[in-house]
Amino acid sequence: MDKVTRYEWHGSEIILILLCILGITIPFAVVYFMTNLLRIETQVADGTKLSEFLQARK
Repeated sequence: MDKVTRYEWHGSEIILILLCILGITIPFAVVYFMTNLLRIETQVADGTKLSEFLQARK
């Protein structure tokens, strides 16, 4: 079994943009981004077949 790891962000884009626009709050924007980032790990039977399927979709 191969493990596939993907990341999804579940935060507010408006808040992130506002924090980035104001120069002094960029460190807060980084912390906000990292705290709302989800790491999802999934077990798949064959990682190479999944990789070939994803490459063929492009």
